[in-house]
Amino acid sequence: MSYLIRTSVERTAARCPPPPNRLRSACELFERFHCFPAWQLARLPCRRVIPRLLVRLGELRGLIYQSDRGQQGCRRPFVHFLENPAQLACDPQGRQLYILGGNYRVTQRGIEG
Repeated sequence: MSYLIRTSVERTAARCPPPPNRLRSACELFERFHCFPAWQLARLPCRRVIPRLLVRLGELRGLIYQSDRGQQGCRRPFVHFLENPAQLACDPQGRQLYILGGNYRVTQRGIEG
């Protein structure tokens, strides 16, 4: 199952939807990456503020993930090695991972860089 993930953040002020051009850009990237259009928009909670203090875990040299990229409904593993590694860190409680820096991009060929 493939879909866009739209994060939601608890705020005291009224929520406003993302600008249409951002949503359009996200849909276009999804389609270029997966080779088929997104059919659902999901809202998931997500902490969007990086803590001021992080624990450095090391260099992120690669990624392994499972996706139905290229064939909707047929999930398979993908492995990407990063030529320019990013830093892998976590919050002080060890509950959230963060990828910092690196030189990579998401394209129709996958994750490059």
